Amino acid sequence: MSIIQNFHYKLYQKIQYHFNRFRIKKIQILGASIGKGTISYGRFTVVNMPNLVIGENSTINEGVHINCRGKVEIGSNVHISTNVQIHTGKLNLDQFPRLHDTAPIIIEDNVWLASGVIILAGVKIGANSVVGAGSVVTKDVLADSLVIGIPALFKKKI
Repeated sequence: MSIIQNFHYKLYQKIQYHFNRFRIKKIQILGASIGKGTISYGRFTVVNMPNLVIGENSTINEGVHINCRGKVEIGSNVHISTNVQIHTGKLNLDQFPRLHDTAPIIIEDNVWLASGVIILAGVKIGANSVVGAGSVVTKDVLADSLVIGIPALFKKKI
């Protein structure tokens, strides 16, 4: 890498670092509770920010969408990969007319959500778990588990 390319790369990295810090600060100002050391790597969206709580040292990557119609609690050291969707809203099929309802989502400490994961309303993901890429989580995930698939199913203890 030439000196000029190296300079441009370092400048780009510094600019991105400040943009990413600004994104976190912005959602804090708009009502989200976010712990120290939590960072983002690119653009992400949050609907209804006061319902979002994120612990310390977590990461949010590009394209993440967090729909906080209900409470979303994300623990510390949680890694949310690209294009993950978290939805607390759901349709109540047991009544007519069908109305939207909400249910909280809890993601405990040290969880990794791989790319393209979708988490549906009312789900709790236990500590130290991994959700495989492209999985749709419709039920609770026990701690120390690997789940994969549509719907996400227990694969093994980790």
